[in-house]
Amino acid sequence: MRIKGQMQKTPILELNKFPKPVRRPRATKAEAEAMDKEVVRIVAKIRSNWLLLGRLVEKVRETRAFEALGFPGFHAWMTARLAESLSSAYSAVRSVRALEGVPEGTLKRIGERNAHMLTQLPEKERKSEDWLEKAATLPTKEFKQEVEIAIEQKTGLRKERFKTFSIALPEAVYENLCEAEKKLARCIGLDIETQPGNRIQVWEAFAQWIQQIDEQTIRVQTEGM
Repeated sequence: MRIKGQMQKTPILELNKFPKPVRRPRATKAEAEAMDKEVVRIVAKIRSNWLLLGRLVEKVRETRAFEALGFPGFHAWMTARLAESLSSAYSAVRSVRALEGVPEGTLKRIGERNAHMLTQLPEKERKSEDWLEKAATLPTKEFKQEVEIAIEQKTGLRKERFKTFSIALPEAVYENLCEAEKKLARCIGLDIETQPGNRIQVWEAFAQWIQQIDEQTIRVQTEGM
């Protein structure tokens, strides 16, 4: 009987009620203003990081500081130090070069992506007050559309679509591929060390070269590889 009496109880319902959630005290106006100011400061710092990075990397290149660090070239230093941020660093350098002469205060108001989009415009336009203000105030997607429309109107050509080709390779294969890319760039007279945008032309030349070679020749030359 004792057991039965115990079984008739519902332990879950017998538990004490959960404590009411404690409400945090509301921020005073002074506290709210301080937090708001700090958020704005951090966001501004994030927005201008591309400017700080681009200028410093450009200084490393100009002073050839990478040689004092034991690196054979600027690109080798960039690859070793920046790894996954390599493309962002190159983009920052291009933006710093393209926007040289624009007031510091204006550049700090522009985010990384909008700064990169500005570089696609002719120098006169990208340094104009109108375009700089758009870059500082418009969301990235909207600003990108504005730039593409401007380029299309000026050239009469629609912007070519880009796709990213990516594949993970064994380290040895990757190194061979990088050396092959450099060799091809030298052969066709393109600088990809300080102007990485030229890599597109290198790969375009590579694709055309392969397409022009008949399949039988490729089979013979790659047999046993």
